[in-house]
Amino acid sequence: MQKSLGMTIALRRVWLWTIPMAAYSSLALWKPQFEGLDIPDVSFPMEAALTFVMGMLVLFRINRAYERWWEARTLWGTLVNVSRNLAVKTRQLANVDVASRGEMRRLIIDFSYALKDHLRAPLQPATPPDNSEPDIRIEHAPSSIVQKIYQKLKTWSQSGALTREELWMMDSEARMLLEVCGACERIKSTLMSRSWRLLTRQCLGLYLLTIPWALVDEFHYWTIPISALIAYFVIGGEGIAHYVEEPFGSQEDHLDLDGICRKIKSSVDEILAD
Repeated sequence: MQKSLGMTIALRRVWLWTIPMAAYSSLALWKPQFEGLDIPDVSFPMEAALTFVMGMLVLFRINRAYERWWEARTLWGTLVNVSRNLAVKTRQLANVDVASRGEMRRLIIDFSYALKDHLRAPLQPATPPDNSEPDIRIEHAPSSIVQKIYQKLKTWSQSGALTREELWMMDSEARMLLEVCGACERIKSTLMSRSWRLLTRQCLGLYLLTIPWALVDEFHYWTIPISALIAYFVIGGEGIAHYVEEPFGSQEDHLDLDGICRKIKSSVDEILAD
């Protein structure tokens, strides 16, 4: 991911909004010319009250968005640990040949990549990662891979390669794969209430429309840069919340799922290397 002058995509777009805000705030310098039009005055106490309301709404939105991002990161951290544990137990508990261990290694690695693709494009059917069945389109690739893992465990158990206790130990890790998948799907499909998002943006817009008129009597020409600076931070908070709220994308503010998948592949390859 390339970064320009330490600016993410979200923040670069915020700067585009500050330019018209600076132009709009310059109209407040003409306030004395409008005195004969009987325009209601925006008092500083009234603006302070609006600032408090706007701040509470934006703060709640940012907190909720970050909670979703952090929960998603925790779930993928769990997936890293589960993948390593399943690989270690395959190595130490399953009395199988090199080819069988290699098949389990591929399934564990394929699951992380399938889950990443599933979360980024959940409405598009995916083909099996190993391309073993090219004519079949699978709606839920992670479930398909977990099913193959359990088929492998069942075969090992029936052949005597795993005892009942060892099968239970491996099941405690394998079942976590779909639990992580389901929790990530919940985050992906359940955004913050649309009404709350609209309310926050409406309050933000009203605040930005009135702030120059409340500042101009006190700061005069400094109203323009001050209003632009306020707009940068206020719009920036909303913009970051918008990106962070959906953590499974591929932008700078999203989780580095590609890096996590590479970490899982590296760890599993090392554990199950022959």
